[in-house]
Amino acid sequence: MEENKRKAVRVHYHKNPLYRTIYSDGIIGGTTPANQINISFYATRNTIPKSVDFELTDEGGLGKKIAVSGDSKVGVIKEIELGVYMSRQAAKGLYEFLKKALNEK
Repeated sequence: MEENKRKAVRVHYHKNPLYRTIYSDGIIGGTTPANQINISFYATRNTIPKSVDFELTDEGGLGKKIAVSGDSKVGVIKEIELGVYMSRQAAKGLYEFLKKALNEK
């Protein structure tokens, strides 16, 4: 009589040396011409001036701000941190993962 043996495989996870953790407060993306899903993760922040002029105190320290350089950006920056391309099957897996995670208490 043949014994019923369950087939199994062990999957090992290895972090690539370039692996990093990022903060994201939004995404932008779409579908590529090859029908792949493209998602780019971004973090929103205020602009940073290119330079700022300050008065000097009598002691040689920084005093009152005089001006921000005219070539500095004004507004809000959405800094794209990471882009991911994936198959539709992988995107469906991500969708199911997120749906489950969002429903957990």
